[in-house]
Amino acid sequence: GGCTATIIYKVDKQDDIEIDAKTAGLMLSAIISDTLLFKSPTCTEEDKKVAEKLANIADVDVVEYGNKLLKAGTDISDFTAEQVLNIDSKQFEEKGKKFVISQVNSADLNDIFARKFELESAINTELKEKNLDLYMFVATDILNANSKVIALGNDTNIVEKAYGLNLQDNTVMLENVVSRKKQILPKILDNLQ
Repeated sequence: GGCTATIIYKVDKQDDIEIDAKTAGLMLSAIISDTLLFKSPTCTEEDKKVAEKLANIADVDVVEYGNKLLKAGTDISDFTAEQVLNIDSKQFEEKGKKFVISQVNSADLNDIFARKFELESAINTELKEKNLDLYMFVATDILNANSKVIALGNDTNIVEKAYGLNLQDNTVMLENVVSRKKQILPKILDNLQ
């Protein structure tokens, strides 16, 4: 796998195309946001190596630049609760169950959970309108690589079984979980009855 930007970098290298600072910055930004600054399980060693090279060309510190970029990309203070849920939401249907896993990246989970009541109310509307068995809202802390979940619906026990944890007030903290594709969906699918 690896990021598209990593692949472009390698192609440019083969063709001896000089990458200027601005282009390097853009490609670096793509790698950082794709891999959540290398914390995502989708990240490859190649991505890290290329990012370092691009950071040199762009003359930035990878970690400092990366944290700034990720923070800037997560400001959702102007979004309504509905908009927050729909930033990145996917609906699945498996074994007769209909569920949604919605994910939002954040540099500060407290910002998001200050709006918990509002978010839960919007989730309950979605559950009714789409006739869902489960709605899983995942707020991912991109700086510490954890996710805090709000789970609502008739089948929230699936989430508890998947991670061996109990929901408290509809929420649960998942340590080192950042990828819906690799760390969330497979576990949910495995625990559907």
